[in-house]
Amino acid sequence: MHWNNFHRLRDHLARSGHEGAIITRRANISWLTGADTHVDGSSPFAICRLHVTSSGTCTVVTDRIEAPRLRVEEFDGDLTYEIRDWFAPPPPTPEGWLSDEIADFCQPLRASLSPPELDAARTLARECADVMQQAMRDVRPGMTEHRLAARIVGDLRVHGIFTPVMLVAADQRLPAYRHPIPTYHKINRTVMAAICAQRHGLIVSITRLVHFGPMHDDLKRRHMACQQVNAALREATRPGARWCDILQKAIDTYDAHGYRDEWKLHHQGGPMGYAARDFVATPTETRTVQPDQLVGWNPTVTGTKCEDTILSSGEVLTCMKDWPTTGGQADILEM
Repeated sequence: MHWNNFHRLRDHLARSGHEGAIITRRANISWLTGADTHVDGSSPFAICRLHVTSSGTCTVVTDRIEAPRLRVEEFDGDLTYEIRDWFAPPPPTPEGWLSDEIADFCQPLRASLSPPELDAARTLARECADVMQQAMRDVRPGMTEHRLAARIVGDLRVHGIFTPVMLVAADQRLPAYRHPIPTYHKINRTVMAAICAQRHGLIVSITRLVHFGPMHDDLKRRHMACQQVNAALREATRPGARWCDILQKAIDTYDAHGYRDEWKLHHQGGPMGYAARDFVATPTETRTVQPDQLVGWNPTVTGTKCEDTILSSGEVLTCMKDWPTTGGQADILEM
């Protein structure tokens, strides 16, 4: 196992008075062990279940298809196995047990990362930043959005990194769509690429923009305002702060720079870790920032966007060695 967070789950079982828990979701099995338990990347559920008891035992329940690889490549020898036929229905949840199948009760438990998780997140972020920086510096007019996306996704996969989110928009598509999946549109003057990238379950996110030729003043003003919003979000992100209060700082900053309603056109981000966002910050979200929590803010002003992955301590994990910045915020790269 890459790390072991079973004690956190068992502490929760003891506090809540439950005898055990059935863990079915990939995110939660990754949180407990660092294991990759997917085959179908579109499914949130794993190819196995973990039956974890409050007394300290853990059984991997899986079928004959998946058991050989799980034993050798994902889990260590401390776990026991219940191997079932592939056509057998999953066992029912015992009375007095929790299950994450319907509601993900583990999300708040996994908010604060352990030291091994922090090390893994920092390494993941650094490798993603290096790949994004090189790919965006190599982009040229005439390339299609698909070609840029393929370069980024392929280079990340060389590092064993998956990309559950890959967005690219160029030119007129950039101000038109907040979530632009890549197309065959050819890049002319301006292009944005955004990723959520995953390894061992942990996810980081980055957005960067490139502009060819002199940048017009309106785009400069918009990006400067977006940078100011991002700076306000980062400054307000500290353990104990309410997500709604942090969001209000962003709303006030949008207003101060003449873009009052832009915050309503796209969510601003929120806590992350084993999901692209565990939830997004809203004006009524009174939950609080946790210590050692991954956070992804992604403010937008029509035509531009800022996004990096930070820790709740303020540490920026996805900063780039050779990318222009203003006040610690990524600029649009002019080429």
